[in-house]
Amino acid sequence: MIKALRRKVLVTLMLAVLPLLLASCLGYRDLDHIAFVTSILIDQDEEENLVFYFETLNSIRNSSKEANQEERIVYKIATQNPGDAINRLETHTSAPVTLAHNKVILFTERFAAGGLDQAFDIFDRWQESSTRTLLGVYVGETEDFIKPNHEEEVMTGLYLYDMLGNKASVTSYGVKLNIKEFMNQKIIGDHVNSMSIMNVSKDKDTKGQYFLDGLALIKDYRMVGRLSSEKSIYFNFLLDNEVSGNINTQNPEDRTKTVSLLLQNNRYKSRLDYKDGMLKMEIILKLNTDVSLIQGKLKLNEENIAKLEASMAAKIRADCLALFQRWKDKGTDIFDIQEKFDRKYPKLAGRNIIGSTELDLKVTVDINGTTTLRDAE
Repeated sequence: MIKALRRKVLVTLMLAVLPLLLASCLGYRDLDHIAFVTSILIDQDEEENLVFYFETLNSIRNSSKEANQEERIVYKIATQNPGDAINRLETHTSAPVTLAHNKVILFTERFAAGGLDQAFDIFDRWQESSTRTLLGVYVGETEDFIKPNHEEEVMTGLYLYDMLGNKASVTSYGVKLNIKEFMNQKIIGDHVNSMSIMNVSKDKDTKGQYFLDGLALIKDYRMVGRLSSEKSIYFNFLLDNEVSGNINTQNPEDRTKTVSLLLQNNRYKSRLDYKDGMLKMEIILKLNTDVSLIQGKLKLNEENIAKLEASMAAKIRADCLALFQRWKDKGTDIFDIQEKFDRKYPKLAGRNIIGSTELDLKVTVDINGTTTLRDAE
């Protein structure tokens, strides 16, 4: 009697657990039938069709192997209506498509000049789309996106995500920007976003390799200009972004040679003062550096270190002021001055202040000292 009762209880428990086991197996099998989008490139052709390149990770079933294989497949979808792009993608795959794991969205320069709003909203509103997806402007050939030259990485999306999200690289030659930050910046201040530019090498030895190549400036969804990699450093200085990397200045003992200073950290203070229709923006920038490379010969005594600090400070100040004046003359605030002005002077918010702004910039450079004298060739 007791044994029979135990047997019935055991059978009941097994029947209760079995559906859970089957559901787990079914969920696993469903993953084998999903196409995961990992990166997207958006272009525009001569007929003004939007051209989407979807990089996907697909599970390939192979009867000769016990485990399934994963394969990178890029699908090209041309459409007039961006809302149809993802639906049409599913007609090209043998499985449902998910954007939940998409890492990067790239826009060609041609598409960005025409306006990101042609397709951007579908990613902001798409239920499965992640607001953490990183953004960039792509100036390479589309063929290089389809067949990239980075054998160490299988998926371009993961590779680019690391490049665009790597603090050491983007703080010198670009910026880290995701969908959420883009949408926030689009509605505040002067509605200007800065976006990293991704280029592809054409050199014989490195052909097809990706590299960061400065910044694209996006105002109200439209690309209005770009900054070179060198100018991106000064842009980041003026926006109080952490900057890393090297900056070169003249060798005080040989003006035909240079000295490279490695930036360790930068401290930033700013203050706004509005009076008689003019806005004065005071910025104090203090940089800590190390000597990383010397061309020619140089004794690192107190006199030469002082000359290096002064020449570097003067160079950074001059280049920052030139960059500021260039965009002030264009009437475009790429430095978030409008946002700061609206917050400090809410009663005056809304007026275009960039044309009435004067920049007072003070730069000091400290070279981490040494008590010894060093010569370098």
